[in-house]
Amino acid sequence: MKLTKKLLAMALAGVMLLTILTGCSGGKTGDRLVEEYMAAFLSEHAVSSNIPITHDVPEIKTVAEKFDPSWLDSQGNWTISKTDSSPDKRRQALKDVFSNYENNYNVFLYACEVDSKQSELHQTMRVMPLILGGGLPLHSSRGRLTAVKCATRLVTRGEKSYRIAVIIYDRTAG
Repeated sequence: MKLTKKLLAMALAGVMLLTILTGCSGGKTGDRLVEEYMAAFLSEHAVSSNIPITHDVPEIKTVAEKFDPSWLDSQGNWTISKTDSSPDKRRQALKDVFSNYENNYNVFLYACEVDSKQSELHQTMRVMPLILGGGLPLHSSRGRLTAVKCATRLVTRGEKSYRIAVIIYDRTAG
């Protein structure tokens, strides 16, 4: 737990530094800002700094359209099975969305409730602990990591807002 707190504190410091250095958003959407904050976190803590991180995951739009709050329980954990052998049709539907990434990719989906009135930085800070271990694995492969893709969307259902994110570890490029 101490290690997680230290990692999150370091990530927050890095993201805050990035915010200061970049100044205003330059007209970027909230989703794009969260993606850039996620990329900064990933390059600092999850992948080597020489591995490219991009945001080109058009499938996130489909996932956002399909998102149902029942996918998460009251503690924010997935109600969708994390194992491939499960007959859970919701899991298969999500895997189908990312069918282009079946071979040589690791695909992880993340979701959490957020306050849509908070800044993109605060929303990112809600997602970052999930990246350290709360994702829904959809596709898994072995091999040398060559690139990473991440994307996110803010989704509102009724009175609640959710931040949906996907991280794809590419083991084919280069």
